Amino acid sequence: MYLTARQPFELDLRWLQAQAFRWCAQDGWYYGFVEGHLIKVRNRGDGIEFRSNPAEESLAAAVRYYFRLDQDIAAVHAALRRVDDTMDRLVGEYRGMRILRQDPWECLVAYICSQRNDIKGITGIVDKLACLYGEPLTLDGVTLHSFPSPRRLAAVGKKELKDLALGLNRGSRIGEVARHITEGVLDLRSLARWPHPQARGFLMSYDDIGPKIADCVCLFALGKDAAFPVDSNIGEGLKHYGKKYTAGAENAKLIEWARKKFGEHAGYAGQLLFLDQLEKSKKPGWEQGPCP
Repeated sequence: MYLTARQPFELDLRWLQAQAFRWCAQDGWYYGFVEGHLIKVRNRGDGIEFRSNPAEESLAAAVRYYFRLDQDIAAVHAALRRVDDTMDRLVGEYRGMRILRQDPWECLVAYICSQRNDIKGITGIVDKLACLYGEPLTLDGVTLHSFPSPRRLAAVGKKELKDLALGLNRGSRIGEVARHITEGVLDLRSLARWPHPQARGFLMSYDDIGPKIADCVCLFALGKDAAFPVDSNIGEGLKHYGKKYTAGAENAKLIEWARKKFGEHAGYAGQLLFLDQLEKSKKPGWEQGPCP
């Protein structure tokens, strides 16, 4: 099925995997999950073509929502280009990039796994959880595992998850968050309707969710484009502005500065800086490449 985009749209494995870690490529298609269903998608004209099982018609709205095909990306680009020459250059280099609207549960788990980790390491942990506790789904000869639901991981329990040796007590933290969601205490999807400061603050009220994780969920799953998650890569990019990032700290003043500097599209600015640093570093393996 072909879906049009409001403005030209260009899929690229680099920016896909820099947000949602389990996308992979095979034979000119990108394979990943939308609403728990395995799909494959590729560029076509000014939009995208996708295939899925179940039928494409039943997933069209979800795919459009996930890739934010209706966003006025030209307005986002125009606003960022006006900020300064650096943003003007980065918009030109990564003009096809969109901030996704991922499943908030998988997004939350992935960014719990991001502390002291790189894209390859995060992908390995999320894939491990999917292979152990998700369901195998096949589309046109490619088999990938769906991500396990909060209920499934809550049933597994914190001890078994801890015994997976995911590092930094990640297993226990994931199990605890899964329990909160299963018990109805934490409703991630409802946060999409909340203003960004309130959604961020609510997420951070949980011991296992710090400011970076909260902002990542707000930006990559809840559509809060003003969110500005900061890590060492973005911190490196901000040196150009004379700003200092401190690893392990909240960096509240830095985040406040970025939101004032870049405005309502601060999240896009941060992701452009992130991609630029990854390209400069050329770290081996950050693009995971072919499907397993």
